[in-house]
Amino acid sequence: MDTPLYATGPAVEVSARATTSQQIPRAMARTILTAAILLGIDADALLRDMPAGLGFGLWIGAVALAGVAILRRAGRAVSRETAAWLGSAVLFSLFFAWRNSEVLLFFDFCATVACLGMAAVASGNARAGLLARRLRDTLAAGLAVIGGVIVGILPLALREMFAPGEPKQLTGRVLPLARAGIISAALLLIFGALLRSADPIFASLVKLPGLDVETIVSHAFFIGFFAWVVGGWSRTLVAPRTQPWGPESKLPFELRMLDVTAALGTLNILFAAFMLTQLGWFFGGEQFLHARTGLTAATYAREGFFQLVWVVALVVPVLLATRAALQPGRALARRHTLLSIPIVALLGAIIVSAALRMKMYVHFYGLTTDRLYPLVFMAWLAIVLLWLAFTVLRDWGRPFVAGAVASGLTMLAALNAFDPDLFVARVNTERAAQVSHATASVQPTLDVAHLARLSGGAVGLAVQSVLTKPAGDEGSALRLADDAQRCNAARDLLDRWGPASRTRVRHSEEGSWRFWNSDDAAALEVVAAHTSDLVRVKHATCKTPPHDSH
Repeated sequence: MDTPLYATGPAVEVSARATTSQQIPRAMARTILTAAILLGIDADALLRDMPAGLGFGLWIGAVALAGVAILRRAGRAVSRETAAWLGSAVLFSLFFAWRNSEVLLFFDFCATVACLGMAAVASGNARAGLLARRLRDTLAAGLAVIGGVIVGILPLALREMFAPGEPKQLTGRVLPLARAGIISAALLLIFGALLRSADPIFASLVKLPGLDVETIVSHAFFIGFFAWVVGGWSRTLVAPRTQPWGPESKLPFELRMLDVTAALGTLNILFAAFMLTQLGWFFGGEQFLHARTGLTAATYAREGFFQLVWVVALVVPVLLATRAALQPGRALARRHTLLSIPIVALLGAIIVSAALRMKMYVHFYGLTTDRLYPLVFMAWLAIVLLWLAFTVLRDWGRPFVAGAVASGLTMLAALNAFDPDLFVARVNTERAAQVSHATASVQPTLDVAHLARLSGGAVGLAVQSVLTKPAGDEGSALRLADDAQRCNAARDLLDRWGPASRTRVRHSEEGSWRFWNSDDAAALEVVAAHTSDLVRVKHATCKTPPHDSH
């Protein structure tokens, strides 16, 4: 069993309170630095050729296992919260082997990084984790972790590896050998190259390795970057940290009765006035809109949605900040609650208004992922608002952050299972089919060019739509876009997933298992099955001669 490198108990807690960042023992520094370098080499092997797929999940899994090993080596127990964060990081990183939507993978990447950061927060100070008494403690610990990652391996390599008070085995044995090896290698390369160029007989007997300096520098930078990041993160797992605020510390400002009444009363009046204006188009329809604004329903539907998302998103921190800054007293807390509840109700009405505006937008213009993701985000904000009303406004604020974060991660995981791109494609194709059966005078309703740019399971529907007969032909089921859009769609599908596409070439290379992705494999398969048909559509619809090999 490993000997604990850190003692635990009151003495350590007192020492930790004396400084914001203690120096870790040299043996622990050596362990972390070694693990960081190995994980850097691992990253160079698995992640070098982006976009990442299965390799990213495997690498994050290796990072999580290394974190657990470092905590155990330091004599630290791996808490349930730390283990849960590390497991969540691995889960979201494995989605890179499932989905290929760039937007969705961006959120998965952010969730992975955030989970690793929270694992470091929970391991360094259990009182600053997800169930911290105050949100400010979690934020301060998170900033400390970010600072540790930015500093990287500098404290390990320049200070803690050479700390006094321990046997100097590293400096006494390893460093002289390493220095001698570097000097010998440099002399061998320089003078060996000169002698080979001076005599062909010597050159025929001695062969020096061919060095591609650009490639070597690239690999060194890649390994160094990931070793830097992982080393800094690993150090934050075990480095003691203190809370910048004591348990009784307060914010630098306090709100009084008049402040709360004025601030929250203003928001109530403003939101109520906004909702009254919405009643006009709720009941008056397009005629009311045109009379008041001069806009058609289609134009009105395209405007204002993102502003409403920002309104809902900004009110949550406003309610949290004002609650945290209240002066002590039940009367003031009661006033804050009484004024906040109507705000929450009015925000719920604003969310409904935004959803109805989205429905109108889809009716006229179809659905896009750029509109779907903000709508999902607003749905999550609605959950957060309800949870805020149930916890913070009832003076039970401790579980608020945990519930908000858990609901957000759950919704993101559900999005990965849901496949947003496939949902968008289905909504648009079904809408086009319904419109085409209803009337033939409506403008083309299915943008196949946009459909072909989607990812995930939408590729199959895009191929099917491109190969569908144009409106008016016998057997036509959809009102399709013009030939120019079908041309662009066929080209995009072949360029992204066809026989000569970069994705197909990458999947046929040696070591392609690192980039394996379920959505990519499905898209390559469906396009391969219809390559000749897509080429035929492209030749029939494109006005200019093709410039590729398809």
